[in-house]
Amino acid sequence: MEATLPAGRTRAAGRAVSGVLFDIDDTLVDLDAAARAGFLRLSAAHLARIPDADRERAAAAFSSDAGGFYERYMAGELTFAGQRMRRISHAYALVGGPELPEAELARFTADFEDAVRPAWRPFDDVHPCLDELDRLGVPYGAVSNNVAAYQREKLDITGLERIRVLVGSDTAGAPKPDPRPFLAGADLLGLEPADVLYVGDNPLNDVRGALEAGLRAALLDRSIPEGTFPEGTLPEGAFPVMAPEGGGNVTGLAPAVLRTLAELPGLISPEIRVIPR
Repeated sequence: MEATLPAGRTRAAGRAVSGVLFDIDDTLVDLDAAARAGFLRLSAAHLARIPDADRERAAAAFSSDAGGFYERYMAGELTFAGQRMRRISHAYALVGGPELPEAELARFTADFEDAVRPAWRPFDDVHPCLDELDRLGVPYGAVSNNVAAYQREKLDITGLERIRVLVGSDTAGAPKPDPRPFLAGADLLGLEPADVLYVGDNPLNDVRGALEAGLRAALLDRSIPEGTFPEGTLPEGAFPVMAPEGGGNVTGLAPAVLRTLAELPGLISPEIRVIPR
C-alpha cells in the first residue's frame, strides 16, 4: 500500500536520496547571531553615541557582509583578515561611525575571534535532525566555503563533532558554487552525486551550485512563516533559483524548500526518500 504523503508534498519519479550534505554557517550554526553579538561587544566604545537601532543595523551589515567583501576574499582579492577589516569599516561608515586607523581595525579583527567563538551555537533543529538521519541510516557531512580546519573547530566547539565528513574550500580546491566541493562531499560519503541531497541557506552558492554539480538540493529558509509554504505564495525577499536544463523545480525556488531542518527527515524517509530533480 502506498504511503500517504504529508500535505503539500508530491511524489516524483527519481532516485532515492541516500546521503545528505549540509552547509555550515547559518544552516547548522547560527553564525549571524554570533557575529552580531561579537560586533556589538567590540564596537560598543566606538559607537557609544550612535543610536541603538543604528548599531544593530551596523551589526547586521557586518554579519551579512553587505559590501560583498567575503566574496572578494574567496576570489583571492583580499586576505581573510583584510575582508573582515573592510566589513568593519563598511559597517561603521553606514551609520556615521568613526573611521578606524588600520592598527585599530587589525586589533578589532584579532579580538573578534575571541568574541565570536563563545557565541557559536547550533540551531535548535540541528541535533534532532541528525538524530533522525542516524536512525534512518542516512550518512551526512558538511561542505563549507571556509577553510576546513577552521570549520572543524567550529563544529567541535558547537557540539557537532559527530559530523565527520567535512569539505572546505581549501581542501576542495575551489569554493561553492564550483562543482568541486559538492563532488568531493559526495565522494567522501561514498555516494554518486545524484544520490545526495545538499541543504543550505544560500540560493546561489548552495542550491544552484549543488544542482549544477548533479546533486539534489533543498533551500533552507527559516524566515518563511509556518503555513505560508508550500501551499502559499512565494515569500517576499526569496530568491528564485532555476534548476539546470531539464531539471524539475516544483516550488519555484528549488526542488525542495524547508522552513526548518525538522522537515528534512520526512522529505527523505524510507516511505518517501525521493525528491524531484
